[in-house]
Amino acid sequence: MEIVNLLDFINNAKNLKALDYASCECDLINFFDFILQDEQFIQKIDLGVIFVKSKIDNKYLIVDGLGRILSLSLLLHAICECYKKTSSKNDKAIKTIRNKYLINENCTKLKLPPDAQKIYHKIIFGEKLSGKEKKSKIFEQLHLFWQRIQEEKLQASLLIKMLQKVFIVISDVDNVPIRDLYYSLNKDEQEVNHLLLINDYLKNIGLETYWDNLKNIFNSKSDDIYLFFKDFFATKFNNITYTQNYLYEIFVNYFETMLQYMPEDVLMSNITKSARLYNDIININFNNEALKKAFVQIKIHGGEDTYAYILNIYEDYIDNNLSETTFLEILVTIDDYLKNRLKTPNNVTFNELIQYLNAFITCK
Repeated sequence: MEIVNLLDFINNAKNLKALDYASCECDLINFFDFILQDEQFIQKIDLGVIFVKSKIDNKYLIVDGLGRILSLSLLLHAICECYKKTSSKNDKAIKTIRNKYLINENCTKLKLPPDAQKIYHKIIFGEKLSGKEKKSKIFEQLHLFWQRIQEEKLQASLLIKMLQKVFIVISDVDNVPIRDLYYSLNKDEQEVNHLLLINDYLKNIGLETYWDNLKNIFNSKSDDIYLFFKDFFATKFNNITYTQNYLYEIFVNYFETMLQYMPEDVLMSNITKSARLYNDIININFNNEALKKAFVQIKIHGGEDTYAYILNIYEDYIDNNLSETTFLEILVTIDDYLKNRLKTPNNVTFNELIQYLNAFITCK
């Protein structure tokens, strides 16, 4: 570990690359808070530990600490924008700031995940942003910096003086599994994209194509994919206390447990098959009119919380372990329960109904 000034660290780096699954939607640092706390900047400002994986020629992969580096980069750009064309001295200082901290070889020194990088590149190089891009966290933070500098008429020299007091601890993690470290440090944050983590996990074991196929089933709609896994694990892993914040961990635990019983490609094929069936359920994709009618009624009567159980029996039906007649009887029974629940919400819990339905299936 090494204690360094954050400005010096960025200056000495040729480029700083974020992980593809890192979030840029986190709350970025408002450096102006430090000005209010200590206008004389007598003490150092400690921004904690930043984890990186160093490469040759001062190139770094940012494992944790992206929000702090991005915040500083946006503040530096805001300073450049607010003071450009105000004097020849300022223009020279702005050129120095951009060459030291923001740009390397005609590219941004900081490399963000693809979608965020597009916005960040436009910001740094003064290109026009769309209305949607202006609603991003990155642009909102930049605008906040612009506004504070202009409203409080802060001198650039004061801001740079403050930044010279900002220190971090650099921890090189060359021998640590990067994805797992990132997850352990960020798993309690709402902004963690568990689907990108799963994508990276499967990519590293050569199964990215299966993951792409699963995403295509849901037209890459993240909300639907999260819903699928919630209900999938409720039946496959008995994960009654499922929370979306731990999806990556749940997926890996399930995946590596099931590898004891089947090959990787078979396991992913089975998960993809379940995803396809779940998509049928939530979008009512059935050619069979009787099944379609039954699912329409279940959806009308607010049966989304029954989809996990329905997925389980739908799989049995597809595998010919359940007749169409029995499957329809179960769907009708579930719909009757839902209609009664709307009238008397505290009458019978769905878990009690499941016990009855399982007994019914056994008798069949």
